[in-house]
Amino acid sequence: MFLFALYVLPAVLLFSLVLYLPYPIMLWVEKRRLPLVRHASLYLLVCTAAMVLYATIFWYGFSLDFSVDYHMLNLIPLSWLFEPYTMGVPRMLEQLALNIVMFVPLGLLLPVALPSLRRFRRTAAVCLAITLAIETLQYFTGRSADIDDVLLNLLGGMLGYALFALLRARLSERPWFSAALGLCQEPEPSPADPAPEHMPEPL
Repeated sequence: MFLFALYVLPAVLLFSLVLYLPYPIMLWVEKRRLPLVRHASLYLLVCTAAMVLYATIFWYGFSLDFSVDYHMLNLIPLSWLFEPYTMGVPRMLEQLALNIVMFVPLGLLLPVALPSLRRFRRTAAVCLAITLAIETLQYFTGRSADIDDVLLNLLGGMLGYALFALLRARLSERPWFSAALGLCQEPEPSPADPAPEHMPEPL
């Protein structure tokens, strides 16, 4: 799965670029500028979201069938500890690890790109909402919906946020990191010297 994801990565990058391009074009029309590193952080978030959607929803094709007669649901946390998946233990461990790793970039890039998510609980809430939406969609399209996937995705998002917090603590004074966070602003022109007040003439 990992090698195949690398194979489709160029297509995901190109698709994400098409999605992102209208934003810098809009800024150009409005004669506004963003640092290149800020564009990179926003674009990487779009790439990460596209890759997560592809890996979780569109892995088996781009047509979604909501008329399936079978649904698979597991609401017992950590059930794989007692009943290993039929795919075998090595493949199961790989699948579990991928569920974590897949959400690490999301947990890292959400607070980088979106100032409103620079608190742990907000990023965790968004990651939880995303993974719940994915599992719900998988359930109604005949794929497996598993509480363990939700927990592992959330763990990955939390690890990603921990990485963001570490980088912010170490790099907060670096200009390029501040620019990536969108904290750099163009210096405002200094105000003109105030005109001297009119002094009344002596009598």
